[in-house]
Amino acid sequence: MLDINLIKNILIVSIATSIITTAFVQKVKETIKFKKSNRLVFVSFIVSMILGPLFSLSFSNVSIINSLWVGLISFLGADMLYKMFEEKVFTPFSKIYEDGTIEIPKENEIR
Repeated sequence: MLDINLIKNILIVSIATSIITTAFVQKVKETIKFKKSNRLVFVSFIVSMILGPLFSLSFSNVSIINSLWVGLISFLGADMLYKMFEEKVFTPFSKIYEDGTIEIPKENEIR
């Protein structure tokens, strides 16, 4: 029988780890200019498999084996989260520095 609560806990920790992993890989990407995208994927995998288990062992009560699952799921989820929020949260630096201005859409305007 599946332990639904365990799966739910692993997914929740993976979501939090994915956000941290995405931010960390974004900083690495800004610092190091990768000529091939497969190297960036490899770096992202390594970062996820290090930060995922460390985060889950530090801030949850899951075992080491389940922490490795957190790392793998955060690797898969980090890419999905980045693509989902790429234009909304993670603004590419090329767009920021094109003309020195940032446009705010009308729907995000504060009144």
